[in-house]
Amino acid sequence: MRRSLALSGVVLLAISACGGSDEEHAAHGRRSADAGSSAPRRPLAALWGAPTLADENPDPDVVEVHLKAARTRAVLDEQEIDVLAYNGTVPGPILQARPGQRVIVHFENALAEPTTVHWHGLRIPEVMDGSPRIQSPVKPGESFTYDFVVPEAASFWYHPHVATHDQLERGLYGGIVVQDDLDPIYDLERVLVLDDVLLDASGNIEPPKLDGLDGMTGRYGNVMLTNGKNAKLAKAAARKGQVERWRLVNVANARLMKLHVEGARVRVIATDGGLLAKPVDVTSELALPVGGRLDLEVSYAAAGEAKLVLADADAPKTMFAVSVADGAEAPRAIPWPAVKPIIPERAATSTFDMSFDFVTNGPSEWQVNGQAHWMDPILTVPQGATVKMRLSNGSGGVAHPFHMHGQFFRVVGDPSMPGLRDTVMVPEHGPVEIVTYFDNPGRWMAHCHILEHAALGMMTEIEVTRTGGPAPDAGQAAGSSHGH
Repeated sequence: MRRSLALSGVVLLAISACGGSDEEHAAHGRRSADAGSSAPRRPLAALWGAPTLADENPDPDVVEVHLKAARTRAVLDEQEIDVLAYNGTVPGPILQARPGQRVIVHFENALAEPTTVHWHGLRIPEVMDGSPRIQSPVKPGESFTYDFVVPEAASFWYHPHVATHDQLERGLYGGIVVQDDLDPIYDLERVLVLDDVLLDASGNIEPPKLDGLDGMTGRYGNVMLTNGKNAKLAKAAARKGQVERWRLVNVANARLMKLHVEGARVRVIATDGGLLAKPVDVTSELALPVGGRLDLEVSYAAAGEAKLVLADADAPKTMFAVSVADGAEAPRAIPWPAVKPIIPERAATSTFDMSFDFVTNGPSEWQVNGQAHWMDPILTVPQGATVKMRLSNGSGGVAHPFHMHGQFFRVVGDPSMPGLRDTVMVPEHGPVEIVTYFDNPGRWMAHCHILEHAALGMMTEIEVTRTGGPAPDAGQAAGSSHGH
């Protein structure tokens, strides 16, 4: 039942490229902090992990790029396979910007099928979100210009929202890095896009399917990928004393990434919604849901090898390994900025329950509150509403990465999940509670980010009615405040 709340108040870099040399990036990454908002903008941090989209506009307040989705061939484990790629690479090039900048993306669809581009996590206008319920999918051979203002600094990503379980599995995904002038300065920033892919006996990507185990648990791959290459080959070099920022993104179809780092000191410094008020020392395994992001501060205190390790039922898998050369320096302390939260905590004024179920009486489908493929909003609230949402599993018994477009929320009562988020795991047993800040007006998808579950019905919509308040994309120019 719908509920309305009236509230008061081809270059074959694909599968192989991880950017330039570590030494080049480290040199470019060392900068001095600005004195304040009146100072000139410092250079954007160099990013290691994938190519970066070239800004074609000389206006410092505008980032203008071209993005093309096309079928191509790429090398995986020394074998050429068919993939879909943005600008010929898997992952696609990184979109890099500052808060307050206008971003113009001239998108061309060279696929044989319709598609859109969803800017995952960005609080932008609904007409630019890539939802096929709002934007007519871009037909083969046609183009569309995405035009929006970036509200805040954080790690985001982009991917299709048409046949997502198929198009994303075949390679259509890329990172977004929005950097603030007052971000902490690291020796190097690495973007680590984590994925898995299901290959058949011939080494090609298995065709999509929505029945059997894929329909029940979502598709799990048999080869782990980091930045588009076999994770076993994802390697880099560093030196003792170096301190880095690792921006982790989970773009798998279904796999919850349970991660830890060996051989280095690690702190969580940012979540989906940007920097934390203070870094959090990592003392246990990190759970990164599909669609989610975690930014880590990684300090090399000793020579040897540092590894990002994935817990797996068969055996732990190394997702990324760094060979750390000896050096005389100890890791330096990173000065931490005064972080102004982009959304201060505020009390919820209403509650809403959402339950997820799997039913097989007839066509197998995943349901939200007893219905699959909601076409009308499940919930309507006014702009500025703050709602405590109770997310729970019904009979399905599968944990779900719940993702909400266009809004941020905080997880209630779980100190292991600090910060603002747009994605959270709903456990197999027992609910999770979130407080959602509905500040961005429009009609917004809310769905399970196990892509097969969304395709089988676990997709709904929340409408935020405009009340005249400023939307997040009407923010201040970069550097005028710390936009985290």
